[in-house]
Amino acid sequence: MNEKEPVANTETSTSRYAFFLGCVMPVKMPWAESAIMKTLPRLGVDLTYVTKSTCCPRAGVWISVDKRVWLTLASYNLLQAEQAGRDLMASCNGCYVTLYEANKLLKEDPEELRMVNEYLQEAHNHYNASIRVRHLLEVLYEEVGIERIKTELPKVPIRVALHPGCHMRIFEDGRLVRYFTELTGALVNEVVPYELEQMCCGLQANLADREFATYERAKQKFDAIKALGVDALVIVCSGCYDQFERGIKILEKEIGYKFDIPIIHLAELLALSVGFAPDDFGMRLLRTASVEPIIEKWENRTR
Repeated sequence: MNEKEPVANTETSTSRYAFFLGCVMPVKMPWAESAIMKTLPRLGVDLTYVTKSTCCPRAGVWISVDKRVWLTLASYNLLQAEQAGRDLMASCNGCYVTLYEANKLLKEDPEELRMVNEYLQEAHNHYNASIRVRHLLEVLYEEVGIERIKTELPKVPIRVALHPGCHMRIFEDGRLVRYFTELTGALVNEVVPYELEQMCCGLQANLADREFATYERAKQKFDAIKALGVDALVIVCSGCYDQFERGIKILEKEIGYKFDIPIIHLAELLALSVGFAPDDFGMRLLRTASVEPIIEKWENRTR
């Protein structure tokens, strides 16, 4: 059993980020937002909000409808961080992909940047494409440091399954999935593999076929995860959480199906390990399944 002391507050920040919340997190995942905002400063990351954000907007939808709308709205979010003199950080995989790809395009294509700034000028704004877009996982793994997390933080004594989500596979080398797996493994007793980690949650399929998205995607994953006997399903993507929460409610209403394994955010594990109490970041709030067994195991770990 790991009984290391919680990490102390870090006074000197090593990184400065503006945190892009996205649409889902502040509405359905207040515990994730709070855990991130409380924990990262303690680990040396100077964090503020992107305060005037719009929807990211999702590339998988808007590029096919109107690329100009997608790129202009994304650039509006990016310039909020740029004007604050910070790089931008996202936790939701979908938000990250949109903002990362838009930023990359605007850095590489002067004509696209010129077009975007023509629209932004109507609102007296201008984007220089001078910032980076980083995933929460990149900040934790590369800047806070995976070795620091492994050696300084006590583990939460639970067994978990992972759902990376499709957009986490944006890079050919698969580094975000590896970061997610290693970070979670550093914070819990065991990450239990199953055969459907790579299966989509079904979110995008909802746009075409809700039945398929619910029964052939979400439920298949739920069935596989229930068979593992794990304490939690760990995610980072708000879009995936939104789909899973929706699927749980639909399945319970339509066929009486129960998925009683809590879906938790990686940052919640981090918050516990750093030394925050569950109620410090609202861990019990707005849950589809109770987190009390996890809290009990955490609180009893040294008794």
